[in-house]
Amino acid sequence: LSSGINAEYGGHQDTVMGMDSFLQERVVTVGARDKTLRLWKIQEESQLVFNGHKNTVLDCVSMLNEEHFVTGSQDNVLCVWHIKKKKPAITKLNAHSPGSWISAVAGLKNTECFISGSNDNSVKIWACAANYRTMECIKCIEVIGTINAIVVSADNSCFALGVGQEHKMGRWWSNKDARNKILLYPMVIEDEVDR
Repeated sequence: LSSGINAEYGGHQDTVMGMDSFLQERVVTVGARDKTLRLWKIQEESQLVFNGHKNTVLDCVSMLNEEHFVTGSQDNVLCVWHIKKKKPAITKLNAHSPGSWISAVAGLKNTECFISGSNDNSVKIWACAANYRTMECIKCIEVIGTINAIVVSADNSCFALGVGQEHKMGRWWSNKDARNKILLYPMVIEDEVDR
């Protein structure tokens, strides 16, 4: 690794809260209060700007494949995007319990599935339809605390959660029943769908 900066890209008007990439030389980012998502095309030194979340803080983003990514926000909304559409392909209002803040998402690479976490003591596994027009929760797991990070293994066989008493960026609430910890789960989805 080189110690010098190779390139610098500007555009967000607020803190970059999340970023992800896949195989091609592209990076998707979310800016907190600027409410924009940006797809950076590294080779072309250009960017695409996406708008869809309203009046909220964009908190997290994850690529599902080369064409789709998912975002989560403070207003409890999940959106699934196509890189060639400026508006979301799917918008799921109240994705977690009422009043929840979606603080982490992670895609299962090369699938239509992803995981979301919030401050409502739950993690949800979602599946998008093959046409990316609808999605449904296929599994809900109780986890006491705020889910601040989700990482899926490269082979999609397991996932890790970063859990805290508080949100990763501030002390808006504190769940005294929670413990700051990392949890590891196998990726097992039973035949019965938990809702």
